[in-house]
Amino acid sequence: MAGVAHEINNPVGTCLTVASALELRTAAFAAEAAQGNLKRSRLNEFLNISREASSQLVANLNHAAELVQSFKQVASDRNYSDQRIFDLGSLTEQIAMSLRPGPGKKNLTVNVDCQSNLMMNSYPGPYGQVLTNLFLNSVVHAFPGGEGGIVDIKVKASGRDHVEILFSDDGCGMSLAVRRQASDPFFTTRRDQGGIGLGLHIVHSIVTNCLGGRINLDSEPGEGTRVQLVLPRVAPPALAA
Repeated sequence: MAGVAHEINNPVGTCLTVASALELRTAAFAAEAAQGNLKRSRLNEFLNISREASSQLVANLNHAAELVQSFKQVASDRNYSDQRIFDLGSLTEQIAMSLRPGPGKKNLTVNVDCQSNLMMNSYPGPYGQVLTNLFLNSVVHAFPGGEGGIVDIKVKASGRDHVEILFSDDGCGMSLAVRRQASDPFFTTRRDQGGIGLGLHIVHSIVTNCLGGRINLDSEPGEGTRVQLVLPRVAPPALAA
């Protein structure tokens, strides 16, 4: 909720600033008009200011409305376990938008590159949980000191019947020993800090058992981490249970 509030605060805060300035300008203009000494140049100036302010208000309010709709859709999908048809690129953008803000992530840049018109008949909620877990894993493990970094999410078609999601970060990476155990249940390198070691295990379980796909992990110390997901466009219904 703190992240949502932070993200929506930007366009709403801009609207408040613009509206306050317009209120003051309108009061000054009304005072001049009441005195009967209003000049045409002042009228034109006020009209230009009003047009600019109106344009900024509409743009920022539309942006705020889009953010609210995205957060509502992501929240709905996370509570929605049924199979449905959706645009993978649009859903990925919405999920990424909900991940970008938030305390402790100010120096982390999230880039999203999605191929358009990738229609899926799958499970949006579990897919969102996969991306969220991967992102949180990067925040905690790839950038342990809170330093800045980059997370890239790329979505594209893989043949006619599958899609490929590439999730990568430029963080500290993993050793071979850690990489081999990364998906094991309860394996964690941060148990002394409260880690329980279920993040990547849950990702692996959802991808293989619910979404009917496969996952590949590639990482080297100091070279970041890359996670490849290959998912069928139509999830096998038998695996949903």
